[in-house]
Amino acid sequence: MTLRSRFPSYVDAVTTPVGRVLARTRITPNWLTTLGIVLTAAAAVSVALASPVLGGAVLILGGLMDTFDGAVARATGRSTPFGGFYDSVSDRISDGLILGGMAFWLRDEPRLFTLAVVALVGAEVTSYVRAKAEAIDLDCSVGILERAERAILLIIALLFHRWLLEPVLWILAVGSTVTVVQRVHHVWCQIDRDIPEELLALAVLDRAWSRAFKKAARRFYGERNFDPALDEHSANHRNDEPAQAADPGTEVPADRRHATRTDRSSERDRVEVIDAAEVEDEVLASVPDGPSGLRARLVPGRRSGTGRPRGPRP
Repeated sequence: MTLRSRFPSYVDAVTTPVGRVLARTRITPNWLTTLGIVLTAAAAVSVALASPVLGGAVLILGGLMDTFDGAVARATGRSTPFGGFYDSVSDRISDGLILGGMAFWLRDEPRLFTLAVVALVGAEVTSYVRAKAEAIDLDCSVGILERAERAILLIIALLFHRWLLEPVLWILAVGSTVTVVQRVHHVWCQIDRDIPEELLALAVLDRAWSRAFKKAARRFYGERNFDPALDEHSANHRNDEPAQAADPGTEVPADRRHATRTDRSSERDRVEVIDAAEVEDEVLASVPDGPSGLRARLVPGRRSGTGRPRGPRP
């Protein structure tokens, strides 16, 4: 994010009064933008000629022109689409000029020269990615190192080049590369895409690791893609639970398996009682019931109703 995005009230508190003062001179925003390009070109020439301190001082003036052109445009009501376009183009030219001058100055030192070239390429690609994203109506105002931060770091590197040149070049090279990756990923997250079902299945689990996994997946795929897909997967999972319970091939929970075994044991005991009663009837039927009442003596409680109760008939 830019300094204006992070601290809008502080930036406006400084630039708005200056913009009103400059607006009284009848200077136009485009004049300030053009003057900023000229001053940045002069700073680049100074750096290329091995005068980094002078180049840093001139670069401060060029950066101020680029800062106050927008304030003048707001103060005079001259904010136009062409003004925004021209300001964006001037920023790309300024970045290329100053970083190109530094690369020429450091051409005899391979490590520093490489860092300057990487920073130059990263700065240009950072702006290009945002321009292409906005061309397809996508937001791309993210990144750890945008133009305002780059300008401040370049000024520091030039003014204090004896001590801070190489560390700042490392920050510019690495920061610009990371910013490009951030912006590409940010655009990737805004485009509709399918998320694997296996990943969503892991994300719905209520475990400590799954919550961390879900958070990481949301950041990787973007909330715009991940949250609706996760909600749909959770809804489908809840709808599938009754069907799985009715399907005999699905796994049954432990408590339900215990209840099923108990029911089956009771049914088996009831069937065994019924079978024993049927065998007894068959035995009694084979015994002749003569005058002596042999059948009655074999089962004395059968007629009086005091014998062993029989199981229920099927």
